[in-house]
Amino acid sequence: MVDRGLYYMLQLHFTPEWFNGWDLVLDTIGLVIALLIAAFSWRIYNMHKENRYAYFALAFVCIAVGFGFKLLTNGIYYFEPIRDVAAGVLKPVAGPRLAFADLFYRAGFFLEMAPWLGGLLLLFFISQKPRERLHKYYELTQIGLFVYLILLISVVSNFTFFVFYLTSTVLLSLIVLNYYKNYLNNGNSNTLRVMWAFMLMLCAHVLFVFVFLWSGLYFFGEVLLLAGFLVLLLTYTRVVAFRGVKRVA
Repeated sequence: MVDRGLYYMLQLHFTPEWFNGWDLVLDTIGLVIALLIAAFSWRIYNMHKENRYAYFALAFVCIAVGFGFKLLTNGIYYFEPIRDVAAGVLKPVAGPRLAFADLFYRAGFFLEMAPWLGGLLLLFFISQKPRERLHKYYELTQIGLFVYLILLISVVSNFTFFVFYLTSTVLLSLIVLNYYKNYLNNGNSNTLRVMWAFMLMLCAHVLFVFVFLWSGLYFFGEVLLLAGFLVLLLTYTRVVAFRGVKRVA
């Protein structure tokens, strides 16, 4: 049996005690929705052969990966049987007293945050005015710099979760702004729905930023985040149902 205290100091989120475990249910639904959005985006890509829909699918696969590692790390924290299994698996490499277990746990946090931020960064690029990209040297170097910063932020966020949520809030703000500008240009109702979906996600992450003030904000943030994913899924379902007559953006 592994003492929960081993993992207590590594808890990333200020989760209300009464919500422990229930957030895994919402995150599991979020993971499934992210994969469905990726699947619908890929279908739209097959309809129109526009690369941005393929990139959109890739972005939500990254987000789904982030959800998966969040489920793993939080599951270890919440449930003793899972902790015991994890301890048994890690014992050969973490030492008899699991001296290096915290490194593996922090690696789980890193693998939760890096795909999330990577997915949001990709969504930011997608939300910009469509044009040919990655044909100029400075664009490639900029993307390389962004990837480096995301990896660095993910490492730092292992020690201060605030940095992760603040970064995701900034990225989501830019995504919302870009989709709003796109809507003003094309008047597409689907673009407006996508904007509102990301607005809900933005509100969720704003709440996550301030969760240290009141842990109950984490619950409301999880609900808003799931609502944003649902709105986005319904939008893409509608587009596929009408065979892309009105495109997303």
